[in-house]
Amino acid sequence: MKKVISSFIIFCLFVSCTHSLYNSSSWQSKPVAVDGQINEWPNPLRFYDQETGINYSISNDHNNLYFCCSISNEFLQTKILLGGLDFAIDTLGKKSFGVGIKYPIGNSSDKNPGTEKNPGARPDAGGRSGARSDFKLKLLAEAREMELIGFKSHIGKIISLSPPNNTGISAAINFDERGIMNYEAVIPFSTFYKKELTPSDSNTIFNYQIKINPDTKSSNGNNGISGSGGGGGGGMHRGGMRGGGMGGGGGMRGGGMRGGGMNDNRGNSGNDYRRNANNSGLTKTTIKLKLAYR
Repeated sequence: MKKVISSFIIFCLFVSCTHSLYNSSSWQSKPVAVDGQINEWPNPLRFYDQETGINYSISNDHNNLYFCCSISNEFLQTKILLGGLDFAIDTLGKKSFGVGIKYPIGNSSDKNPGTEKNPGARPDAGGRSGARSDFKLKLLAEAREMELIGFKSHIGKIISLSPPNNTGISAAINFDERGIMNYEAVIPFSTFYKKELTPSDSNTIFNYQIKINPDTKSSNGNNGISGSGGGGGGGMHRGGMRGGGMGGGGGMRGGGMRGGGMNDNRGNSGNDYRRNANNSGLTKTTIKLKLAYR
């Protein structure tokens, strides 16, 4: 009798594990202009990572994968502008993250001494904070290229965003009137997966990783689509660059994911960034999602 009960329990666990439910990415029904102005995205963004303070959404249509994130913390903003942000994809669900983009690639500009003396300084009513804001705008103006890893062989490892490239891959950063950094990216499935999704892809699970790299001049810094990082900070008024993009909202739901919880409409101030607000801390989050299909 005990053997029968034990076998039944094992069977139930097996069935439970093999029928795990996952959130799906949102279905992107609205066209997306990849310009760092996130009017096409739901507000607030769908996911929030408590450890990093990053709000983000991942969506897709039949042809493209879309990524958007918003960052209010000034340290993280400067980390991104100096060391870059990686958005990596594991198409096999094994957390190998063989495909990814890095934008910005990392800036070579010397640090403005005024950006680190008082990283907590409050911006003025226009969202600017003197030298720190000018420094960020200068870094943003230099962010004209993107690094690629794991894409199809005919696609280069470094592509231009200004002028636009012909791959369909693009990204952009902009700042809103509150000094929040908004980041958008589009990646055509044809560049790393298949030309167009089919109904069977609604059961396909990708792992995604968002990683903010260190300042490339940090003693602990490294290059490439991998890293750990830090920075200084400052809010600013709108100013930015843009790449190209294509379009689409909605989604399906399930359970179980790691690294990002559903957004709870909390107010996420710059001071909510609890960890790694320095030049060497690792800033990353991961999430597992099924592809959406309609």
